[in-house]
Amino acid sequence: MVRWGVVFVVLSLGAAVEAFVYSIAYIASGWVSVPRYLVALLSIWPPLWLLVGGVVFGPLADFVGRRGAMFVSLVFYVVGALGLILSTGYVLVLTFLALLLLAIGGDYNTILTAMHEYFSGDVRGSLAYLVLNFTNLGGALASALALLSVSVAMQRLALGMTLVVAIITLYMLRSRIPESPLWIARRDTTKARLGSRGVGIALPPLWVRVVVGGLIGWSYTAGFTLLALTLGPYYLPNLTNWLILVFSLSSFISGLPISLIADRVGRRPTLLLSSLGTVATLTIMDLLINALIHAQPLFWALFIVFSVLVNTYFLTEDVLKSEYWVTRRRGSLTALVRIISLGGSIPVIFLSSYLPIGTYLIVDTAIFGVGLAASLAWYLIGVETGRGVSVEAWDHG
Repeated sequence: MVRWGVVFVVLSLGAAVEAFVYSIAYIASGWVSVPRYLVALLSIWPPLWLLVGGVVFGPLADFVGRRGAMFVSLVFYVVGALGLILSTGYVLVLTFLALLLLAIGGDYNTILTAMHEYFSGDVRGSLAYLVLNFTNLGGALASALALLSVSVAMQRLALGMTLVVAIITLYMLRSRIPESPLWIARRDTTKARLGSRGVGIALPPLWVRVVVGGLIGWSYTAGFTLLALTLGPYYLPNLTNWLILVFSLSSFISGLPISLIADRVGRRPTLLLSSLGTVATLTIMDLLINALIHAQPLFWALFIVFSVLVNTYFLTEDVLKSEYWVTRRRGSLTALVRIISLGGSIPVIFLSSYLPIGTYLIVDTAIFGVGLAASLAWYLIGVETGRGVSVEAWDHG
């Protein structure tokens, strides 16, 4: 396909920026001294504004194109990044974080949509996994900069300026790629029907795909947030940055080999096994909660195992729920399942802030149990969308 190397860099950098900004929202919980209920508000700020970004940019990417939508999001990036550097009070931090989160919510939705349309079927799956694995690098960079900064002001400056450099780089790189060739071919539905060729694959009904995509996405968003992002602000404030750093590095390193083999294994078994492993690991943590409180090496060992398994689950569920749509509606329908998952995670994240830590971990286990049930359902009634299958197969299905 067209300039796939440059496209890969563009999409990977965009994915890294998404996680960079998402992590800032939780790092920022330590910038100002606020009551606990406001810490909880800051914790639900990311999924709320990512949701808004999906609402705006999902249909926009279908209307103006994938490349066009990526340029629109850069405007929000610029204003949000510059504002964040200058923010000192809680209200300003929330305001400019909202602009940044809206931008990444829309941008990430466009990346999910576009990554299936630029690459040929034989490499699409592996490259999509690799693109999304760069989200972990963004989280690692944000937490590392926060740990290295000697003051809150230095944190804001380091994170904000890094983001400005990333935005300038994104603009230059995005200027070098063409519009999605599949979007161009499918935007005129009459021409798309007349020009349809190839073997089609009939997917389960639309409502089944929406429900499965919404549930697996909700399970990841709520479950990952509770253990990797809000566990620090809620219970272990001094470890917030370390939790994000360890999770991100463990995920990124493990994600490289996983990306190379997962497409050959297939979406259905990878999704099922990773969700099962995540639930098993959390169950062990539940049973050993008293020991974990007093034995940090055991906690970190189980946390790293959790990171590897949940990253495998994340990569697979994000690839799956963004690929099994027809091209001309991929942006809007990917946004729909993300709205369900993000919207459903908000009350869970907020209300969990008032739970004892033991109950908190049990709730997290139950959340991933829902993801396991949805993964099992897709394994039984879904079709295989990996193993070299082109996304054009459902355009003809």
